[in-house]
Amino acid sequence: MKPLNIIHTEASPGWGGQEKRILLETGSLQERGHRVLVVGQPGSPIGDEAGRAGIPYRSLRMRTGWDPLAFARLISLIREFRADVIHTHSSKDSWLAGVAGRLLGVPVIRTRHVSIPVSAHWLNFAYRLPSRVMTTADLIRRALVENGLCDAASVCVLPTGVDLARFGEDVSGEAFREEFGLAEGVPAVGLVANLRQSKGVEHFLAAARIVKEGGAPARFFVVGDGHWRDIFIEEAEKLGLGDGTVTFTGYREDIPGIMAGLDILVIASTRTEGMPQVAIQAMAMALPIVGTDIGGVSESILPAGSGVVVPPGDPRALAEAVSDLLGDAGRRARMGASGRAFVHENHTLEKMLDETERIYNEVLTACAS
Repeated sequence: MKPLNIIHTEASPGWGGQEKRILLETGSLQERGHRVLVVGQPGSPIGDEAGRAGIPYRSLRMRTGWDPLAFARLISLIREFRADVIHTHSSKDSWLAGVAGRLLGVPVIRTRHVSIPVSAHWLNFAYRLPSRVMTTADLIRRALVENGLCDAASVCVLPTGVDLARFGEDVSGEAFREEFGLAEGVPAVGLVANLRQSKGVEHFLAAARIVKEGGAPARFFVVGDGHWRDIFIEEAEKLGLGDGTVTFTGYREDIPGIMAGLDILVIASTRTEGMPQVAIQAMAMALPIVGTDIGGVSESILPAGSGVVVPPGDPRALAEAVSDLLGDAGRRARMGASGRAFVHENHTLEKMLDETERIYNEVLTACAS
């Protein structure tokens, strides 16, 4: 398709899977010859990361979805950039850019990343403003359609694709294991997340204690940072896990190497998830998963045969699933191989980009006619 001018908007001031996907997508589209621009809140992490990645970024204070100053500035920016497509990601920017796109005749695409319930009130037409809505999991798509928020024909599912150049089978985990003194044969179980309440870190810690009390020599790693980190470290100490059983690594950029050094990945989320990027990444690394039945977690794990799903908020079920896998290396290997094959077939970065471009082209063609 011909190169497009594409604006992505993000009103969230946070830094997590949603923001990482935006930069992965915009950076990759830029490499494919498109002209891209990310518009976000002043001082937000996505702006800093965009700068480091060489992705154009413009700050725009978006206080509410009806912020008149932000709306006027966004109108000016869309005109200045000569946008062909506007792609929105959070609530505030989706209202602002949705109305702006309608006013200027520029097609708007909305991605819904999380499984938090959306109000079905008749005045909530935020999902009718876009020409197309993407979701990261089928559970999210079904909820939008069943609540009457948008027509089934206007919604599609497009999970985040994995860059196999980073998350590939040739990545070594030796550096990670050496850094943290993991002797040969000692199993490592990890949770990789932004450390906030909804990620279920406290249940991961409780499960680690249960596994430890059962006599397993496993080490547990909490990989990531966030506002709740100190709270979780204190909880680990209270549970008697400060003897090296649990290690908090802090924020890391070497996630592929860490995954290569783990034996099991745990997703312990208790509130909301789309189809987690960390699950797809782990599958690409042939790493088996124990995940909670929240959002799109089961959608990522079960069809691929790449892991086990347990109830959320149940440390004992989590511990039992981890212990069972630790005791069966053959089963772990089969799950890993199945997950890797599934990702190569369905969830590569190239497939995600191809589908994104196809949707853009389809929407532009429909609008032109």
